Amino acid sequence: MENEGTAAAGDSILEPLTAYKTQFESAFRRNCEEYFDGLVEKSGIDLVENRRTVNAYLTQSRLAEESARMIARNKALRAFLICLIVFGAVFLVIGILLLLGDYIVAGAVLCALGPVCIVLGAVLLAKVVIPRIKKGEEEHEKRQKKANETLQQAWQQMEPLNALFENKITHKLIEKTVPLIELDDYFNVRRYDYLSGKYGYGSGGDVARSTIGILTGQIVGNPFVVDRELVRTMGSCTYTGSIVIHWETRERDSQGNWITQHHSQTLTASVTHPKPYYSSETRLIYGNEAAPALHFSRRPAHAEDLSEKECENKVKKGVKAIRKKQKNAMASGTAFTEMGNEEFDVLFGALDRDNDVEFRLLFTPLAQKNLLALMKDPDSYGDDFYMRKSGCLNYIVSEHSAQWDMNETRERYYSYSADRARSQFLTFNEQYFRSLYFDLAPLLSIPLYQQHKPHEYIYQEDYPRNYTEKESEFAVNGIDAAAFAPHDAATPSILKTTFLGKDGESDRVRVTAHAYSAVSRIDYVSVYGGDGNYHSVPVEWTEYIPVTEDTDVEMKDLGLSDREFFAEANSGKYRDAMSKYNARAFAYRHGILCCVVPEGYSGFDADFTVKKS
Repeated sequence: MENEGTAAAGDSILEPLTAYKTQFESAFRRNCEEYFDGLVEKSGIDLVENRRTVNAYLTQSRLAEESARMIARNKALRAFLICLIVFGAVFLVIGILLLLGDYIVAGAVLCALGPVCIVLGAVLLAKVVIPRIKKGEEEHEKRQKKANETLQQAWQQMEPLNALFENKITHKLIEKTVPLIELDDYFNVRRYDYLSGKYGYGSGGDVARSTIGILTGQIVGNPFVVDRELVRTMGSCTYTGSIVIHWETRERDSQGNWITQHHSQTLTASVTHPKPYYSSETRLIYGNEAAPALHFSRRPAHAEDLSEKECENKVKKGVKAIRKKQKNAMASGTAFTEMGNEEFDVLFGALDRDNDVEFRLLFTPLAQKNLLALMKDPDSYGDDFYMRKSGCLNYIVSEHSAQWDMNETRERYYSYSADRARSQFLTFNEQYFRSLYFDLAPLLSIPLYQQHKPHEYIYQEDYPRNYTEKESEFAVNGIDAAAFAPHDAATPSILKTTFLGKDGESDRVRVTAHAYSAVSRIDYVSVYGGDGNYHSVPVEWTEYIPVTEDTDVEMKDLGLSDREFFAEANSGKYRDAMSKYNARAFAYRHGILCCVVPEGYSGFDADFTVKKS
């Protein structure tokens, strides 16, 4: 075995946190910078000239903004002067009326003040403010036009570089930095067969969940899937309504006379009805044959937020609970023993483990050290992850992965500024790598997982479909939602796919959109009022009724990058083929083209011949 003090040695990562901080973080940034600089060199753009143009644009844009602010101030002054003229006219009219009513002094003052306001306002308006506004608008128009022209020039300078960006860059950079991590182009049927046949992974047909993000790969032959799903849950919503009631009572006053008292009261009622809610969930599923009989779960303890004293107190309190659990287990004849490392046992907290032997086999002293370092580190994400092991499958759900932008699109790098494009490129790729790495880090912290290479698996010779259900869901979720939504849907759609048939290297898939229509209803709730009667209070609410719509699509792996595909689709070999399909009803993701197909049309596979990059 390699020296345990080595963060990354050979084809293994012994200390994931140390390896990231001392090696991978800086290496990945360096690889990103080298790749971007290579694109700049290949594009032939002049960085110095682009910076000069961008600086000129920013200066001109600031001047245009200054003139716009000046115009706004003068328009505010114009409004004030118009009000001054109006008030002057009002003063004059009121003054005349006062004079006619023999209010001589007040009338004289207003009659004198009114014309002054009118004349002053009119002169300033005509001689100062209106000319300033006109001049300012002319100046603003010139400045804005010049700024727009300069911006257009900057975009033209950047056009060769923007055209070189690819959607497959991030995966290549990760694999170059950490060769241990191998990433797939897409979730292919062989990977699914392997996960399903060897580890029992199931893609699931839950109509309340649809895949909107997918990433698959392997570490030393052990497969993993990062799956992001749009999830619909049924909850409830409370609606309220109210009415105001009025009544009269008669009573005697202090003098003994009858008087009528008028009363009013607002009666409020509420009703609760079902309502669908939508959110996204991201999880990592990892298959490994090590410790196949072990099951456990743990949740974040957020040890990174604890001071040393708070951590000690938490461990002391936790140890008491663990020893009580151990005592109860012995009394009941079940197997549960505390670990020698109290801090790990408490902070990791997998107290529902059902196989002590395999748990200790997995969580060696080095694994415990790695996980404690990971959980207590305030500079990374710390202990923000849930972990569940169910036989050969491990599930990681982290809080940071919910914010992970998994969408690799070349458009995100487009800019009129080379420096800004560089910043965008580095920022996205570093955040992508960091999020993926620290989702894998709890697994990388366990040396046995890297040491255990899977047994040989016999793949099928032929598969009934070309693309997995998960990949088909991901593909259709990239198409404009309007292409699938039921016509009376009032909520987002959960898209589920049904395989219809294999056509060469294409698959025909039926997309069923599950959504809800919204129908306004009124419930009348009886509420007792202060007048001694019950009143029906109307409460408006919304009933959500399930609706579905079926649409057929076809999908095919073209093996092209986004840049290559759109070049072919706009002016190349696929231009005529793409004209057959609704421009909004297609998506190109993971190198796979997915199109809504006309009813009865069967030429999709022939329309798009495969051109591997």
